Amino acid sequence: MTTIKTTTVKLPAATGFAAMMTQTATHAFNMVVKFFVVRRNRAAILGLGDLDDHMLKDIGISRSDLHAVLGYSYLDDPSSALGDLADARVRQQAVRSISL
Repeated sequence: MTTIKTTTVKLPAATGFAAMMTQTATHAFNMVVKFFVVRRNRAAILGLGDLDDHMLKDIGISRSDLHAVLGYSYLDDPSSALGDLADARVRQQAVRSISL
């Protein structure tokens, strides 16, 4: 699965109407980029739903993780949340193995 991280464009500070237009255009551009990145990452996560449960377990996630992150808003990137869930599961399993 390939996910894309977004970067924002920061321009030097300016004053007046040109600065306002530049900031507005930059903000609009960043929102459009974010929309396409979130859309692509959501499609990648939907593709993970085609895997069986054993394959999902091999990569450290469960089907319930997929359902949980796909329930997020369409403006939020579910791929980072899915990674956080997988990391939490790994930490929990490590704690269990240490305490045995």
